[in-house]
Amino acid sequence: MSEQAYYLMHKDDEVVMVTIDDVTGAMLRVAPQLKPELVPLGGCKSPDELRGWWQRRAVPVSQGIVQQYLEQMGLPTPQAYLVRNLGLSLSDHYWIKPIDAVLSWSDVSLFSNDFRDPVGELSFTQAAGDLPIAHASSYSPGSSLQGDLKKAWIISGGKRMLIKGNHGANSQESLNEVAATLLHRKQGRMPFAEYLPYRMEDVAQFGCVCEDFCSETLEYVPAIDVVQSEKKDNATSMYEHFIRVCMSHGLPETVTRPFLEYQILTDFLLTNVDRHLNNFGVLRDTETLRFVSMAPIFDSGNSMFWNTPRKPERDDLTRIEVNSFRGRESQLLDYVTVPKLLDLSKLPSAEELREIYTMDELIVPLNSILLGYEKKLCLLQERFFA
Repeated sequence: MSEQAYYLMHKDDEVVMVTIDDVTGAMLRVAPQLKPELVPLGGCKSPDELRGWWQRRAVPVSQGIVQQYLEQMGLPTPQAYLVRNLGLSLSDHYWIKPIDAVLSWSDVSLFSNDFRDPVGELSFTQAAGDLPIAHASSYSPGSSLQGDLKKAWIISGGKRMLIKGNHGANSQESLNEVAATLLHRKQGRMPFAEYLPYRMEDVAQFGCVCEDFCSETLEYVPAIDVVQSEKKDNATSMYEHFIRVCMSHGLPETVTRPFLEYQILTDFLLTNVDRHLNNFGVLRDTETLRFVSMAPIFDSGNSMFWNTPRKPERDDLTRIEVNSFRGRESQLLDYVTVPKLLDLSKLPSAEELREIYTMDELIVPLNSILLGYEKKLCLLQERFFA
């Protein structure tokens, strides 16, 4: 085991000194905090929590060709890959600096310096088992990219863009993102990440691409880190706890509650079953550390009966299970107090959605998917607008 001391940095501020195993990338020891207010919210309550935050920060081995790439590069764990890239991310401003290194945030920031994402590039361009040796430039954002879908960060026209693929043989997950974009654009109510279709080279299907919503002045804090940063009262739901913690960081209830209710309503209509606490969050100012807004709605790929397309034909759609604050969609609707946050006159029609999904002829049966969308609209009308 080879140990090395680093500073966990937030931009140019030394937050805490940590010892990391340079072979496995594991965070072994955490010294007393130098600037407690800058410790990541997901690891702010104890050294064990900070070690867990670091463990979770690394790209999962299940994403794309990550496992094969690690083996090719002689890296035993995703955390070792994370260390090689100084823990940098395009979601926030945390990184690690060897204690004897002369480096500044301006030297390493992925928001202002060029980069390549070799794992992402190979995931989209190479057949499995036939990987050439790839030489990354200084630091790659792919080492901290979350999720199981194959993904790649690119720079296009000076913008940081994320490309996403699909799990199956068709493009539905990516086109679900495009459909959700259409819905949110027509509603014009809440911030959302705009996904565009992206023709992939490795297979005859579409991925999708969107611009990074973080920057040199704004960073993303996932909801899971928000709720874990403060102790929850047993009598308080996780939903209300999230709202209260946001308020303590400067984001008023008049911002968070309408956003969450709108997100619940639109997720129900789209049958998005995967709005877990890493799939939404807040944006905070990196200088003041105040929460400034909810993060734009993103990651709606697991929608529109993507893995059970015939379900609308055999079920009344009132008992769909979800990964979110509650276990079922119908239970999430109990949180909605202002249903008119969803303007029924500004929803995509079935024909508008059909135009999106017919980009890939392998998405079948499309009629069943669109029937489900119309049934879900009827359920909302019956519950809130009758």
